[in-house]
Amino acid sequence: MVPAGERRDQRDTWHGFSNALSRSFEMAATFALFVLLGLFIDDRVGTRPLFTIVFALLAVTGLGARAYYTYKAQIARDEEGKPWLHKNP
Repeated sequence: MVPAGERRDQRDTWHGFSNALSRSFEMAATFALFVLLGLFIDDRVGTRPLFTIVFALLAVTGLGARAYYTYKAQIARDEEGKPWLHKNP
């Protein structure tokens, strides 16, 4: 159901902006937390910048994998039931 005075495509556009903003904040915050954790451990152990680099690479790898699989799942949901996915007999 679309609110009065709002078109479906307009609502989908705003929904897309909302998803993009929340995902970008999640990525930035997660990366920052991992780097801060690495800095904290490096400060305690005295191995600067070893753990900072390790945790930063771990965060980038994990966030990249999560973004890839989330995108693949979203595309599969969006294309479900589309005619170009049907096999010809």
